[in-house]
Amino acid sequence: MEGITDRSFRKLVVETNPSFIGAVCTEFVRITQPPLSVEKLKLELGEKFEGPVHGIQLMGNNSQMLAESARNAAEAGADFVDLNFGCPAPRVLQHCAGSALLDDPPGMEKIISAVVQSCPVPVTAKIRAGGDDDSNLEDIAQRVEQAGATALCVHGRLRKEKYTDPCAWNRIQRAVEAVTIPVIGNGGVDTHADIERMRSETGCPAVMIGRAALSNPWIFSGENPKRETRIEWLKSYANRMEEGSANPTQALGRLKQAVKYMANARQLVLANGLAFSLRSPTKEALFESLS
Repeated sequence: MEGITDRSFRKLVVETNPSFIGAVCTEFVRITQPPLSVEKLKLELGEKFEGPVHGIQLMGNNSQMLAESARNAAEAGADFVDLNFGCPAPRVLQHCAGSALLDDPPGMEKIISAVVQSCPVPVTAKIRAGGDDDSNLEDIAQRVEQAGATALCVHGRLRKEKYTDPCAWNRIQRAVEAVTIPVIGNGGVDTHADIERMRSETGCPAVMIGRAALSNPWIFSGENPKRETRIEWLKSYANRMEEGSANPTQALGRLKQAVKYMANARQLVLANGLAFSLRSPTKEALFESLS
């Protein structure tokens, strides 16, 4: 969830849905050479707060660099380390990372095993259901388990499928039936009701939500607040980002992204239209466009 689940967002969403969220995770952190330092990973993690367990997600293809970074992540305070084998972004695939590793199950298993052996906290993995097809899904899931991961998150789409394509939850069910470790369902959850529906249809014990939480920060609890409350939430988000060292340009960019997601999901009606709000040159102008 690069560009979405920043430190300010994670804490605010948990406060918005008290007792409904069991775990939070950072945006993915790219690992190349050298391994990331404890100080850098502390910055990514941010200050831990009561309630959920806190994870750091790492992405790369060098098992040694990932293993050392995972050990540093634990020292930085992460309660668990998640390995990203699901990102379908072209720039990630070009570097043979993310979902590119779904085409090399033995290589993926080797990476997970190296990280598990090095890391003193639980290691989990996140995958898509496959690259061009889902024929290797069970094999991939079983390799994740054999490598020592304590949980597996399965996004029901293939690497080649877009977020606008339907998400096949039966693929999540297949993974649930293929392994004994917990399988976390992901993808196609757009409403609060979808959470329980995914659990019921797939047998997964937990659900991971990313982009839909930006569209509707109340999706976990199912609350449907008034428009004024949604705008106040956006103001709190802006303030948190600035207090957390984001510069005004960065904060405005992420704030506009949140407005766009909310508007496109019809969680926020904009009298002057989305394009008008997105042209706002400052935070103050943006909120004035929402009034």
